[in-house]
Amino acid sequence: MTTGADIVPVVRHELVTREPDVACQAILALTGHQAILGSPRHDFRFALRTTQAGPLGLDRMAHLMEARSQTGPYADFMAVHVVRGRLGLASGQADVRTPPGSVRTSAPTPSWVSWTDLSGMVVRLPIERVALVAAVRAEPAPPTFRFLGPTPVSPAMVQAWVRLSSFLHGLSDDALGQPLVQASLVDLAATTALAVFPNTTMTAGYLPQPSRVAPAVVRRARAYLDEHAAEPVTVAQVAAACGVGARALQAAFQRHVGQSPLTYLRQVRLARAHRDLTAADPAEGATVAAVARRWGWANPGRFAAAYREEYGRQPSETLWD
Repeated sequence: MTTGADIVPVVRHELVTREPDVACQAILALTGHQAILGSPRHDFRFALRTTQAGPLGLDRMAHLMEARSQTGPYADFMAVHVVRGRLGLASGQADVRTPPGSVRTSAPTPSWVSWTDLSGMVVRLPIERVALVAAVRAEPAPPTFRFLGPTPVSPAMVQAWVRLSSFLHGLSDDALGQPLVQASLVDLAATTALAVFPNTTMTAGYLPQPSRVAPAVVRRARAYLDEHAAEPVTVAQVAAACGVGARALQAAFQRHVGQSPLTYLRQVRLARAHRDLTAADPAEGATVAAVARRWGWANPGRFAAAYREEYGRQPSETLWD
């Protein structure tokens, strides 16, 4: 049976303390900045849980405290979903308040952050990973890419990020540790960030039509996807292997195959999952969820729906035949 790439370790750390000095040290270790605490409180409590799954970072915080810190600019992408409490950001003449239910990114310039009795969820990504997705979307040179503001472009985009953040924070280590799942989650987070927060892809001027790609290049791209289906693969990687631009490859794939490269890859992986289910023995512990995760589905329900649409039956029926 195909096993795919090796499991990626998921590293979790958790700290709960009522000691202000310990809390300040934890904030310094995570952000690189010293926190200044407010007046002493008898109910002071600091709780922080960090999760690192490859390039994807997830943090949960619950603070009964008043504090402020001079920060930034933060080099990578970081977005905070405020669940409870108050979060403020002061940069230059701007003073942004983030109420419960709202989200914001870190400031691109030095700023002061303040918070009171804050509970929230953080998603972190290397800015290079976001820039790679941006290059496929609009093809600015990666060094020119940047986020332009800390707040979402619309209330609907606030809710889009809240849903994504809640989904990511609800995933198990089994899901986060699967290389294909992890790669798809990083791409999902980066793509959502590009839609939610103002950035240079939204202000790019006229983009010329991508150059035409010969059918032979598309065949090479399909062969590459077939060969590397068990590995994390991006459109940029496939395009580089074929010697063309990412947008040009996407346009050619749509023209000659009738779907995007990632849709084609998803179908290949679904076929591999079907093969594994057919060969698996549930008496030896094989499960539909494990096969789904191996081939890139973090959500077993979505895998079952895709499988049922393609094969006309439940994956569990195939496993137990």
